[in-house]
Amino acid sequence: MAHLLMIESWVGGTGRLFPAAIRRLGHRYTFVARNRAHYLDARTREIHPVIEHADHVLTAETNDLPSLVEFLRQQHQVLGFDGVVTICDYYIDTVAEVAKSLNLPQGFPDRVADIRRKDRVREAIARAGLPNPDFAVADDWASTLAAANRIGFPLVLKPTDLASSAFVRFVRDEVELKEAFDALAAFPKNFREQARPMQWLLEAYMTGEEISVEAVTHAGETTILGITDKSVTGFPYFIEDGHMFPAALDPATEQAVHALVLGALRAVGLDHGISHTEVKLTPDGPRVVEINPRPGGNYIAELIQRVTGIDLLEAQIELALGRRPALARETTGVHSAAIKFLVPPRGGQLSALRGTESLDQDPHLVRAAVPALRDVSVSAPIDNACYLGHVLAFDAHGTGARAHAEQALRRVEFDFAD
Repeated sequence: MAHLLMIESWVGGTGRLFPAAIRRLGHRYTFVARNRAHYLDARTREIHPVIEHADHVLTAETNDLPSLVEFLRQQHQVLGFDGVVTICDYYIDTVAEVAKSLNLPQGFPDRVADIRRKDRVREAIARAGLPNPDFAVADDWASTLAAANRIGFPLVLKPTDLASSAFVRFVRDEVELKEAFDALAAFPKNFREQARPMQWLLEAYMTGEEISVEAVTHAGETTILGITDKSVTGFPYFIEDGHMFPAALDPATEQAVHALVLGALRAVGLDHGISHTEVKLTPDGPRVVEINPRPGGNYIAELIQRVTGIDLLEAQIELALGRRPALARETTGVHSAAIKFLVPPRGGQLSALRGTESLDQDPHLVRAAVPALRDVSVSAPIDNACYLGHVLAFDAHGTGARAHAEQALRRVEFDFAD
């Protein structure tokens, strides 16, 4: 039985599944956070799984790397850790540095800091001669406007570092460009209060279906587990409101996507760890949107496990312990699995959700996590943080899981008081 050191976590999605996966493998972990209250649900006040399953919960300033390393060095002498891990994007770099300082294994590549930067990924893909949208990195409004005029409207403006589609904006003209620029300029720290690079990444807008490629790399050898489809809502924002695994693609498209992603992973130096690479299927062929050096969020790991029997979270744990993960497929009786998130049509005072009672009787649903909300204020839907719940569906014989999930949530209606 190994003892893992976990530094912070996502609150939802894989953050809720990961603690149980550690325990399921017979391991234990110590959890370190700067603010335990971050892991409390304001509505239910339930104990978050990451707190519930931990052997020890330590409070430390996880945003101050030198003091964190010293604190964890002392804890390591007392508790003895076998590997370092996180399931939160904003602490992947921290995990890599802590593991290096404590001479412990971890599940991310050496160049993970560069891979997490969207601008550096674009530059690496360009250097490798792989197909890439036109792009530019700007440091101020003047250079942003100049880059936009060179690339041409419409385009996408995004931060170089944030996750969950935060501040990713479709821009049609100079007025919208200034609005998107100003919104990001007013956000000098990320959602975990870490100082962030004040840069703007501009990309030519790519049309086409968006998918993601899920892969595991160990000792430089990459295994592609499959392709997940994606639905997006909230235009001009890019809110991911659903996924299905596997995506229904023709063999030629699938082969082209595999080739592009394998080349892109080599280009950025991802030689160890799990990757979730987002791809657009444009009229000119597949193009990388971004590379994430961790399992896909939004319960994608669960979709993959239900179809293939492969547990990506267990693979993340094994990689963090310096071990080769098990990637053999199993017969599960499920051909496709899909998740659909409940996204409010707007912000405001929500009186009630109607139709939620029908979800529990739906034979196509594995899970219906849609609370019966009443008299609550909901934020305007601008990124993935707006979810009010989700359903998870399956299809034993074909690729109908997405349709089942979408049909289920169409029965849920919003009553607003304002």
